[in-house]
Amino acid sequence: MAVGGRIRDDAIRAIRERASLVEVASDVVALRRRGSSFVGLCPFHAEKTPSFNVSEDRGFFHCFGCGEHGDVFSFVMKVESLPFPDAVRRVAERFGLPVPEESDGARPRGEPLVAANTAAAAFFQAELAGSAGARARAYLGERGVDDETARRFGVGYAPGAGDALARHLRARGIPVEDAIVAGLLLRRDRPGPGSPVYDRFRDRLIFPIADPSGRVVAFGGRLLPGAAVNPENPPPKYLNSAESPVFRKGHMLYGLAQARDAIRKRERAIVVEGYMDVVALAQAGVAEAVAPLGTALTVDQLRVLRRFTDRVIACFDGDPAGRRAAARSFPVFVEAGLWGQGAFLPAGDDPDTYVRAHGAPAFDAVVAAAVPLVDAYVTELAGSRADAVARRADAAREVARVLKKVRNPFEHDVLAHLAAERLGVREELLGREGRPDDAPAATPESRARDGAMRTPADATEASLVALMAADPDAVAEVRRAGVVAAFQHPEWRRAAEALVAAGGAGDRTALVQSLPRELRDRLVARLLSDDGAERADRERALVDCIAAIQRRPAGDAKRRIREAIRAAEACGDEAAATAARREWLELTEKART
Repeated sequence: MAVGGRIRDDAIRAIRERASLVEVASDVVALRRRGSSFVGLCPFHAEKTPSFNVSEDRGFFHCFGCGEHGDVFSFVMKVESLPFPDAVRRVAERFGLPVPEESDGARPRGEPLVAANTAAAAFFQAELAGSAGARARAYLGERGVDDETARRFGVGYAPGAGDALARHLRARGIPVEDAIVAGLLLRRDRPGPGSPVYDRFRDRLIFPIADPSGRVVAFGGRLLPGAAVNPENPPPKYLNSAESPVFRKGHMLYGLAQARDAIRKRERAIVVEGYMDVVALAQAGVAEAVAPLGTALTVDQLRVLRRFTDRVIACFDGDPAGRRAAARSFPVFVEAGLWGQGAFLPAGDDPDTYVRAHGAPAFDAVVAAAVPLVDAYVTELAGSRADAVARRADAAREVARVLKKVRNPFEHDVLAHLAAERLGVREELLGREGRPDDAPAATPESRARDGAMRTPADATEASLVALMAADPDAVAEVRRAGVVAAFQHPEWRRAAEALVAAGGAGDRTALVQSLPRELRDRLVARLLSDDGAERADRERALVDCIAAIQRRPAGDAKRRIREAIRAAEACGDEAAATAARREWLELTEKART
């Protein structure tokens, strides 16, 4: 695949300055304002308490839980697994900014797989609106889906002709290889006189699958009723795109791009089974629903949802099979850092049929009656013969296995207590067997290192580096004062030297990232706490820090003289004591002038 030329440095700086990191991060993290910065659950590791911070003014994100740190480009690189140039182009496209490139003879292609999917989505929607889409439109009408809802979700139709999409993409200039990698086209087993490729989706109702930011990355296709099929080898009722560099089935949720804002607003996400459930609920006004892609809900999908809310409600059938399914889902929720709730529909109904028959208020009542999944889990484990010794032992071992994944101590105790009560085992035994693996104990080396990094001198140097990282004018002032060489902590000195060498114009995000984890967290904490500080306050702090470092030689000399006086007096050497006192007076007089 062709790639673009080198992006100019001035263009990268301009895009970084004009892009909103908060807006980009909000695509995947539910952020809440805290002072002048924003906080949310980290998208890079599982956590229950928000430790992910975004500073719009400083232009960086930082997680105090896992240590991830960076700017808008590194955030996109990590979330979307993109190389740096593609992340820059992605951010620029998001904010409508130009990307001047130094030509190397190659044609800039951006994100070819997304481009192929976008072209295919437009084709499918046009086919649904045309004469070929009459049967698909009739089916949508039978299912109660109106035109506005179909457009909102980008619903389309794949015609039955074997290579209709292939011909369309070729006419649009989409390379065949890109369409094959994107899972839109397949190669024929045997070469023949016709096209060497054919469409994956044929005579199907098409549901575009988008990532949280709204990019089309894949498709799901439903076979239309009455379609001509080979009874000896019938095709699957539902068919998804093959996995690709932009689509991992177990990480994606249908409808999340449309539901994202509603999930934040209502502070809950409702997980249903299929595409039509999501569409029907959204049309009825229940906009916070999403669905897995034809498989059981995965840990990774729940982790994606956890970025937006910690209240996830899964819908199940109200029959015994549905309650067993709810019980089986609880360990998956726990591994994703969620407890989860189960909403149980009347037997024979799914969210689509229920909301169409009874309306959104009735469906909301079902959701309001949702119960914690832990109840279904423990009840299922106990079974109808909870007095059977072997069953209780097996159930206790299973609970202990799940308990090991519960990091929150209060939640750990709640589950242990509830399970012990239902299973008739000792709570302390269950809690002990299910204790999460302890974090590695602090070593003498780490304790010494941490102690060395928290001296008063270190605090002054940390404050000065934070001021330099926040303000190029502070860098110039520190250079004029010439105090960097007097830094006592080697890492803070290296950071200050790098800032001085760059003249305040270097990549501060890279500099912060280069610091050891402990120092990086402390520096970011200072920068975040300083976000709302007045310039006069920062200038006063800068003067104080510089003065404190400049006073160090005199302070060291005074300590040396005091020790000399004590030593001379201890051994009765009056001449040495007198000389040391004279030196003390001279130093004191010099300090006054």
